Amino acid sequence: MSEQLKRFMDLLRRGSQELYEENRGGMTTPLLRPTVNVIDEDDLRLFFQGLEAGLIELQRGARFNTVDRPTSDGHWGLLSRAKDGGWYNAEYLPQLAAYVEAILELGYDRNRVLFELPGSALQLDLAILDDDGRVAVLGEAKRDNTMLDRLLNDVIRRFGNERPSEESKKRGDEARQLAWRVWTVRPELLWLIGPGHRTAWRCAYEPLRFDPLGDLPSATETGMTARPDKLLPPPDLQS
Repeated sequence: MSEQLKRFMDLLRRGSQELYEENRGGMTTPLLRPTVNVIDEDDLRLFFQGLEAGLIELQRGARFNTVDRPTSDGHWGLLSRAKDGGWYNAEYLPQLAAYVEAILELGYDRNRVLFELPGSALQLDLAILDDDGRVAVLGEAKRDNTMLDRLLNDVIRRFGNERPSEESKKRGDEARQLAWRVWTVRPELLWLIGPGHRTAWRCAYEPLRFDPLGDLPSATETGMTARPDKLLPPPDLQS
């Protein structure tokens, strides 16, 4: 086990213990439940860089904030409570890695990169906003890389010619959900995110098409190098 993986697992075990201390009625053990999900080394590298840079802030119970929309006890959790211990939320690590990469390595200002947007912004996993506050990059994160290509193929096969209905807001059908988001937001770029895996696609419409780009273009390449005076708010995408 690498040093950074050991550090991360220690963080999760401590978080599970803290969840147990605060929820003894709902948890019978403080132990961390084993996970079958991949914990990627490069995702860990970016996670710890994000901590050191102040982009990620840890709270008790392995809860965390990003720079946007922080709360006093942590807006999101690397763990969820289960009767038999703390349960690892596997999508958050690759999602956080993408968030940190966008800011520290691709040069997007932290005031235009948003993590886990609210319902009014369609609960996008990640968004990079242009100078007008519009979603230029839509990030979609999954816990398993095998889900990504299948998801993209399903979106094109089923919804390439028209936006799905409003019922796509409901969970369960991930291809329908992503298609609804893409057709509604009409981003220039789609960023598919998984453990140690981040690929960008240029979006075209009427019909919907995704052209592979490989790595996400940098802020210089997309012309989004300016620093907004303040954090850009999540856009209202439901009106």
